[in-house]
Amino acid sequence: MTIAETAKLAGIAYNTVYSLYHDKTSGIEFETLNKLCNVLDCNTNDLLKYIPDK
Repeated sequence: MTIAETAKLAGIAYNTVYSLYHDKTSGIEFETLNKLCNVLDCNTNDLLKYIPDK
């Protein structure tokens, strides 16, 4: 699935998905996370990875 398809199906901006995909964001709104999980049929553990500060 492309970034454009994901954004359209989730009903969120292309730039939002692009930034998340390319790790160019400092955060994510819960609503956005929920929409992505619904479209991708996954849970938050599949999308997020905790990396502690060094």
